[in-house]
Amino acid sequence: MRRRKKQEWEAFLEELKEALQKMNITYRETGRIRSEGALCSVRGRDILIVNRFLHPMDKAELLRREVKGRDIENIYLKPEVREFLVG
Repeated sequence: MRRRKKQEWEAFLEELKEALQKMNITYRETGRIRSEGALCSVRGRDILIVNRFLHPMDKAELLRREVKGRDIENIYLKPEVREFLVG
């Protein structure tokens, strides 16, 4: 994948958040955790909790790691987003 500037990562992260919505995963950022974050289940709902102080590229990488292996075959995603999540 090509190199991106911080602003480009921020825009791409927004596209990834839209993809999460299609997968029924809620995205939350907080500064109250010491780790990068993780995907967890709260009262039956999947929530991706992310450390808000991370660089947008690191947030995107965390998102990719946490949703890896999920079935996204029947979900429409922009080709660049799909490639990022699958690759």
